[in-house]
Amino acid sequence: MRIGELARECGVNPKTIRYYEAFGLLPKPARVPSGHRTYSTKDLQRLQFIRRAKQIGLPLVSVRQITSYADTGSCQHLRPRLKELIGDQLKEIEARIKDLQTLQRGLRRHYASLCQPPIQPPSGEGCSCLDRLSQATTKHLPAGALVKRLPRRKS
Repeated sequence: MRIGELARECGVNPKTIRYYEAFGLLPKPARVPSGHRTYSTKDLQRLQFIRRAKQIGLPLVSVRQITSYADTGSCQHLRPRLKELIGDQLKEIEARIKDLQTLQRGLRRHYASLCQPPIQPPSGEGCSCLDRLSQATTKHLPAGALVKRLPRRKS
């Protein structure tokens, strides 16, 4: 099957398949004399495995570590490693949730303060509406708490 057929079958963009090849998730495909890539049923199965691993939030680096186990068709070696990766993912998500809850509490306090009549800053100092928020949240949040994002669900 050609790249477009494989992409349609798995619900991904052909560019995603090329990226996965370059990243080492998919092996380099065979090519016909015209230069087009050709894929086997094994490639289809691997791509479906990659998609399922991405759906549960595993980063591509982790997926790359376990794709060779998946090729064997046996869970004997895959299960322990997958359990470890999912455990790590859970710890990371729990830490993000804790950081977001801290941020939420700070934002609620600040929102409540913005609902009160404004306090006029001394002339020439400008608006201080965010001063209390930044002082309160920087004490509680790690530097990257606002930057981290959950993985996108796109391929």
